[in-house]
Amino acid sequence: MSRTKDWLQYSEELVKIADLLMDKGRFSWSCFTSQQAATAALKAILFKMEEPTFGDNLIALLRTVKENIAIPDDVKDACHHINDYFKTSRDLENKPEGTPLNYFSLEESQKAKSDALTVIRFAYHESQ
Repeated sequence: MSRTKDWLQYSEELVKIADLLMDKGRFSWSCFTSQQAATAALKAILFKMEEPTFGDNLIALLRTVKENIAIPDDVKDACHHINDYFKTSRDLENKPEGTPLNYFSLEESQKAKSDALTVIRFAYHESQ
């Protein structure tokens, strides 16, 4: 049973959740959720390739994808930009004060969403 479509649908659901979080001013969580949307999109490709889909590191997932598929520069750039949101958007220990909510902006959240959508479009193209 192929779960490629499930991963793609999940990536779209996560972008919608990122939007809701952005609308509520929860920019750090919106960035995290956009990173997760990109992760789900890459996992759709990996599932189709019958490769392992473990982990949340976009760069590691891209390395596996590029063994069989050429990765466009905009997709590479998007993944490199949002990869660290997996940790930094939730990491309280490395902040001098406040919570991650104090360190993220609407602009960062919008850019993270745009990057996630770039990866999702790529995943749709490669999953056909």
